[in-house]
Amino acid sequence: MAQKEKQKLSREELDKQKELRDLYRHTLEKGTQQYIAKMTGISAPVLSSFKNEKINLYPYLYVKLEAYLKKQ
Repeated sequence: MAQKEKQKLSREELDKQKELRDLYRHTLEKGTQQYIAKMTGISAPVLSSFKNEKINLYPYLYVKLEAYLKKQ
């Protein structure tokens, strides 16, 4: 599950989260959030919160989303 509150991450970790968030937003232009949720096993509300910078993803969710997005 994603983190409800943004935890304290290092600058490098925050930069990685931002890069993935930007890639996710770009990919959403081509597909739907529901489809990406289904393909990654990450709930749509979590993806929405991540996209809107309300949360950062736990590492295991980050890896799932990153793997999916890099295939696109």
